[in-house]
Amino acid sequence: MEFSTLVSRLGDKFGLEMDGSLGAAGLEIDGVAVILQLAGGPRGDMLFTHADLALPPSERYDAVVGAVLEANFLYQGTGGATLAVNPADGRLHIHKYNWMERLDADAVLDAVGKLSDVAAAWRRILSDSRPGASPADGKTSALGAEFISV
Repeated sequence: MEFSTLVSRLGDKFGLEMDGSLGAAGLEIDGVAVILQLAGGPRGDMLFTHADLALPPSERYDAVVGAVLEANFLYQGTGGATLAVNPADGRLHIHKYNWMERLDADAVLDAVGKLSDVAAAWRRILSDSRPGASPADGKTSALGAEFISV
């Protein structure tokens, strides 16, 4: 399925008019902006989904990076996605690639929903890791305490 058709059908699922003719589209789910981009070189055989999470707290930067590395191991804390720090601005991002040939609108909706859920969980983890934060579980930090299964 072509990217623009896929995006249009995804928009139908949300009751929105979405245009993927330029090779990119975005939508917001539960406060998480997820970007969809056509990727994979000239053939465009991959769908790249991406979300910006937050700027890690400078006081806990090493702990955050350590938790990110642990979460990326066998995708235990990422639901199959990858966490990374953007070297240009230091912000933490989550992204995932999917083969276009395996996708239809329902599969993209599922993939975007899962990425949004994992992004929201990591935003909570980052928020709870700030000095003085008091997470619901009473710990001083949620880093490393939440593994994600999607």
